[in-house]
Amino acid sequence: MKGIFPKTLMVALLGVSLATPLQAYAYQEPTNYVHMKTENMTVYSAYGAKIAAAEKQGTYSVKANVVNNRQPLEVEIFKNGQSGVLKQMVKKGVMEPVAYRDEGDRLVAMIHNNAELKFAYPAQIYFRDIEKSAYSSYITALAERGIVQGRTSDNFGVNDSLTRAQLSVLIVRAFSFQQEPLTQFKDINAKKSWFGGHVGALHSLGIINGKSPNTFDPHGKITRQQAILMIGRTLDAVDFVSEEYDSLPYQDSRDFQGEILHHTQTLYGIGALDDNTNLLPNQHITRGQFAKMLAVSLEASGRL
Repeated sequence: MKGIFPKTLMVALLGVSLATPLQAYAYQEPTNYVHMKTENMTVYSAYGAKIAAAEKQGTYSVKANVVNNRQPLEVEIFKNGQSGVLKQMVKKGVMEPVAYRDEGDRLVAMIHNNAELKFAYPAQIYFRDIEKSAYSSYITALAERGIVQGRTSDNFGVNDSLTRAQLSVLIVRAFSFQQEPLTQFKDINAKKSWFGGHVGALHSLGIINGKSPNTFDPHGKITRQQAILMIGRTLDAVDFVSEEYDSLPYQDSRDFQGEILHHTQTLYGIGALDDNTNLLPNQHITRGQFAKMLAVSLEASGRL
C-alpha cells in the first residue's frame, strides 16, 4: 500500500515542562541489548555492542566498541522540556543532521558512528521557488533538519539536476551514515574533496559504484533510474522490508527486470514516486523529485 506523506512533516517540538516525568506515559522499555541508560536517554543495539553513554548540560554522548554502517545504534531521548532539532556535533561549532523520528514525548535516533547529540534551533527556511511546487513539503522537511540546502538563501533550485557527488552527500547525510575513506577513484581527491567520505560510505555498502574501476565521475548527472537504484539499495542496507507490490502504472517500465524492477516497485509502493503515465527512467532527476524520493524513504524506514 502506498504511504501517505504528511503535508507538514516537521512539527515544532514542544517545549512544555511537565511536573510528572514523560517516561510515565506511552513508553515501553527496549528489549534488544539495552546497554546504557542515563536520565533522559536509552541506548541499545540489536547486535550487542558495548556502549558507553552520558548526558551533560544538554549534550548526549554515545560511544560503542563496534560501530559501522551496517550495525546502527538506536538512541531514545526524552524531550522533557527540550526543543529544537536533534543534530550531531562533528567538531566544535559544526553540527550535522542525524536521522531520527519524532514520537511526541521523545525522539528515536539511528546513528552509525560515535556521536554527541544536541538539540538545536533550525534555521528559518524560505525558498521562493518552491511555493507552488508539488515538492514543497518534502523540501521544507529536509531543509529544516539540515539535510538539504538551497542554491542560495531564498532559492532551492527545485528543477535543477543532481550530480553523483551531490546524491552521495544527501543520502549519507539523511541516513546518518559514517563517512568512509576512499582511495581507488583517481578523479576524487580523498583529502580535499567535500564528498569523498560520503562516496566512500555508499561504495562500502554497495549502494553506488564507479563509472570504471578507477573513476567515479562525481560531476556526472543522475538519472531517475539511477536515483531509484541508489535509494532502493540504501533501504536494503538499513534492512527496510517493503510490502509486496507487483504492478506498476508506468508504460515505460514494462521491460524492467531484476534489481531495477524490485526497487521501483518498493519506491512506488511507499509513495516515493510520482503518479504519471511514464516513469521517464533515463531523464535526469531534479532536486525536487529527489527530495520527495528521499523524504518518503526516510519516513517509511522510521528515520524521519
